[in-house]
Amino acid sequence: MLERLGEIEVALEIVQKTLDALTARGDDEAAFELARAQYAASIRDSWPGNLGKLVGVLERMLANDLLKLTDDERENLRKAQDTFRKTVNE
Repeated sequence: MLERLGEIEVALEIVQKTLDALTARGDDEAAFELARAQYAASIRDSWPGNLGKLVGVLERMLANDLLKLTDDERENLRKAQDTFRKTVNE
């Protein structure tokens, strides 16, 4: 369980970096949607259920080519999404 907790923390850091990048680029709508899901996911008492919302938001972001995510950002978001998805599906 401690290993998974560490994986989730790393994934949440990726989400925060992406949120910062979206905000810096002026992608305010996407940043707001991600921030809402990130906030819900930060409430550990509700894990794993609230991580599912974050999976959905990341899925929509990865499918949206207009966000101008870099290849590295997309790869990191996919890794974060996989971590959250594994946790939800356990």
